[in-house]
Formats: sequence, C-alpha cells, structure tokens
Amino acid sequence: MHPSLPHRLRPAGFLALLLVIATLPGSAQSKRLAVGQVKVGEALEEKALADGKLNSLKQVIQMLDDKLISALHTTRKFQILARSDVKSLLEEQSLSGGTIGNADYLAIASIGDFQDITEAAVFAALKKAVSRRFLRFGVTLKIYNTQEGALLETADVTAERIAIIEGGAYAQSDGNPTDALLQEVTAETAAKTVQKILDVIYPARVVSLTGNILVCNRGEGTNIVKGQIWNLYAVGEELMDTDTGESLGRMEVYVGKTKITQVTAKFSKGEVLENLGVTPGAILRLEQN
Repeated sequence: MHPSLPHRLRPAGFLALLLVIATLPGSAQSKRLAVGQVKVGEALEEKALADGKLNSLKQVIQMLDDKLISALHTTRKFQILARSDVKSLLEEQSLSGGTIGNADYLAIASIGDFQDITEAAVFAALKKAVSRRFLRFGVTLKIYNTQEGALLETADVTAERIAIIEGGAYAQSDGNPTDALLQEVTAETAAKTVQKILDVIYPARVVSLTGNILVCNRGEGTNIVKGQIWNLYAVGEELMDTDTGESLGRMEVYVGKTKITQVTAKFSKGEVLENLGVTPGAILRLEQN
C-alpha cells in the first residue's frame, strides 16, 4: 500500500470490512479491487431503531452484501475472496508483513436512505383488505485509488418499488425484509452499484467494428441488455488541473450511437445507428432516458 494512503484506508483499518479482491485473469492490465462491507449511517440507524425497524435494516445490509458478491461474480471479471476468510487472511498476512492483494482500488458502499412503509385499508363492505407498500433504498458509492489515496468517483444509487396488494405476502405492518419485493430492490441496487464500479475501472469499449456492426467488451451480468441504446465517445487527450497537476480524466467526444442486438457471456454486438467517426477503443455510455 502506498505510504500516502490515509490511515483510515490502510490495511489495519480493513478489519471490519468485507474485502473482495478482484482481478482480470491473464490480463497484463489487471486491476485489483477491495470492496468494503456495506455500511449504514448513524442517523439512519437511529431512525430505524426509533421506528422499530433496526433488525429489518440489519437484514437488508446482509442481503445487499450477498447480492453485491453475487453481482460481482456474475460479471465474470472478478475473482472473489470469501467473506469468512478475511479475518484469518489478515492475521496471516500481518505476521508475514504482507497486505491483502495490494489492491489498486477500494470501493465503499454506504446506505444513506432506507424507507419501508406499509399502509393498510380494510373495506368491510367488500370483505377484503388492501395494502400499499413503498420501498426505497439509497446507497452512496465511493471509489478510491489506493495507490495515491485519492477519491476517484462518488455516485448515488437508488432503487424503489411500490406494490398494491390484496392480502398476500406484502400486506404486513412490520415490513418483513425477506419477501420478494425487497429482494428485487436490493438486487437492483447491487446491480447498479457494480455497474458504477465497472464504468470507472473498466468502461465499456468497442473492440471491433465491421461495417455497421460493433463488438464491445461487456457481456452477461454487466447490465447490458438487448435493445438498449448506448452513446459512443472517442477518448481524447488527458486533462490536467493547472493548479494541482492532478489528472481530471480524458476528454470524451461524441461520435455515434449503437443499439445492442446480441449479448453473450463475454461480449455484446450492436448495430451502429449513427457514425461520426466510431473506431475500436471508443467508449460506450448507456443513454439515459
């Protein structure tokens, strides 16, 4: 770990973290990523306690931990270090003077918003009860370059669902966090979080172009779906902050648009709908509605 890394990000501070060490097998450009265990803000935890939902919130955190691991595994770009092995590995490596994986990046997800509200109404004349359940789940993601101790990216990820149910599993006043509705919300949150990580560390790129058909380096499990529209950008020169000398990233110039026509395990194909100079190496950014 680089000596300039802040103390709170050094290996000793990882004892309370779930670490995922990630690398692209067989690649000279492999990057290693450590992902911290999902955290929750103190104020949100106090609110959950006051509302009688602290246990539910804790279960949600565990669910998101598991789904993040599953989503990372599904991308086929990562090797995952099992959570149960972290403590023993840290102890072993501290004795040998090593660090886990010498990670290039650290990603930390913190829950900043969690609402689980169920409203019930009883219609005596109709002899039935109807419930309306609203779920919202918000996560703040931070990605650090651990070699420099620099914050690379922050992003807010939110998912929500509303269900109106006549009886059944959702018609509960306690907001049971194990039902299908909450599973959907946490799964969407995990998928969006992993997508943000991929966009920063391994942005989708055009690897070949034949006529108006391109191939990009995103496949199944990476939030790319047949029928999606992605914008295409050529990567320009690196931009530098004249005051600090810090890299501000590279300029991106719009060069076209593609519609995804096929998704395979390791790559996807797309039909180029607009071509203003698309070449291999161009970056794909999902078009926002």
